[in-house]
Amino acid sequence: MKNIGSVIIIIILGLTILWAEEMPVPVDLQYSLFLKILTFDRNLKARVGEEIVVGIVYQKNFRESNSVKEEFTKVMDESPIQKIEDIPIRQVPVNLNDTDLDSAVSQMKIDILYITPLRAVKIEDITKVSRIKQLTTLTGVPDYVESGLAVGIGTKGDKPLIIVNLPAAKKEGADFSSQLLQLAKVIR
Repeated sequence: MKNIGSVIIIIILGLTILWAEEMPVPVDLQYSLFLKILTFDRNLKARVGEEIVVGIVYQKNFRESNSVKEEFTKVMDESPIQKIEDIPIRQVPVNLNDTDLDSAVSQMKIDILYITPLRAVKIEDITKVSRIKQLTTLTGVPDYVESGLAVGIGTKGDKPLIIVNLPAAKKEGADFSSQLLQLAKVIR
């Protein structure tokens, strides 16, 4: 009986560690970095309208995804920075359990996609939409950048690391300055 309890504790700790590794940087720090990163996109103003609409892509039925969406929403609402280059920022949730991403992007006039941890969703399904519609993709899940999203936040040692998938960013219409690329881990 004692061994079963130990196994359960190990499994729970392992799941906690896996989730922590999936998003190694807290959402509030991710958001601050994303605000700064977007200022380095020379094409941003040309691709957005009178406001920058951030679509928070999540799955309501997946607890981690829903929690990150809630936290990201709260951080955006409470942020003292409500504009990028004098363009107001607004967010809209996009629940993949209820809606088609392509339809949501069109209906809500989304300019940027923030991708939370997802389950049973192919990143290429997201990038098909982001590339056709010229939407910059952001995430706190470093593996998603390796899979084709444009920008993510990971860690190097104890410090946050900006990760830019340069081919993906270009296909989404972003043109990041060399200043940003010098600070980032760049996937070519």
